[in-house]
Amino acid sequence: MNKKYIAVVLLFSGLFIFSTLLSYAFNIYRQIYVGDQEEGKPFIVEADATPTPTPDPLGPKNILLLGYGGAGHEGGLLTDTIIVAHIVPRQNQVFLISIPRDIALPLPIKKDGEENLKVNHAYAIGSDNINYKNKPDEFSGEAGGGNLAKYALKQITGLDMDYFISVNFDGFKNIITNLGGVSVYIPYTFDDKFYPVKGLENETCGKSEEDIAALTATLSANLLEREFQCRYETLHFDKGQQLLDSESALKFVRSRHSEINGGDFGRSQRQQALLIAIKNKLISYKSITKIIPIVNSIAKNLRTDINFTEAFDLAKDQGDFTDIKIETISLSTDNVLSEAYGVGGQYVLIPRNGENKWEVIHEFIRENLQR
Repeated sequence: MNKKYIAVVLLFSGLFIFSTLLSYAFNIYRQIYVGDQEEGKPFIVEADATPTPTPDPLGPKNILLLGYGGAGHEGGLLTDTIIVAHIVPRQNQVFLISIPRDIALPLPIKKDGEENLKVNHAYAIGSDNINYKNKPDEFSGEAGGGNLAKYALKQITGLDMDYFISVNFDGFKNIITNLGGVSVYIPYTFDDKFYPVKGLENETCGKSEEDIAALTATLSANLLEREFQCRYETLHFDKGQQLLDSESALKFVRSRHSEINGGDFGRSQRQQALLIAIKNKLISYKSITKIIPIVNSIAKNLRTDINFTEAFDLAKDQGDFTDIKIETISLSTDNVLSEAYGVGGQYVLIPRNGENKWEVIHEFIRENLQR
């Protein structure tokens, strides 16, 4: 198995796809694959009497990349990271399209109805077969979370999602650790005084139950955070090229309370920067030798619907991985989104030309993919 085959697919899926590429680690692959294959059956393409058009092997592909907290985190299946990797083999190019988690859209939470929710709920609802028993069948089971997220992202972007890959925070940190850290250029110095400390989400900070009830009833989420400072730590990042370890890298991509380019839009840009940094580290020979421990460390924290054959085809059809060009696209209030408030006064983002009017976003993405 040559280095080009391994590295190209690693690049395409950024943080997540390592396990699917190693034929001698098929047992690990079976842990992460959540597609439609029945247990115990090989991957077989059934004959079809009806001729179908041959797909273009070099046509664009869209892989939905999802990052979430996992067990032990509040809202553990809500996706913090939502990025569409639009792969264009003919141009040896990849576009990373960052999607803010606060975009609101209708999600089919039951067979006969939808509910307007933030897009970061899609993976969580699809993965929850206890509290959402009556959702459509295609959004149930092992692949339910990925399938519902793909459904949601097609509405927002206008692009068909070919595959999804999801990884939790532990898997993310294991990747960075096994790479020996990654070097990221930080364009400006910033502080975040309200980064949540795991395990202190419900700390009272010396306040009584009555005090907490009164504050919760009267303050918005941002103001409420300031009343419970014991739940948070202060982050500091200096401008310039920085080597980030696993903990620092996770904090770098999750931070959203800095006064300088804070919020989800700034976070999207940092997530893109880290993916590019990981790509740069992976194509070095030193990092390629660390593929096996990465595979072993993330298998239990990763899920995908890319089967082994499809992973091989993605690699085979791509050009020289060292020459791949990465472009970034970010949706924000500077271009196609507007701030709004949903049910109960919850902060959300909607298309600039109106709720559920996605064409302005579709057009923006189409134009940027053609640049």
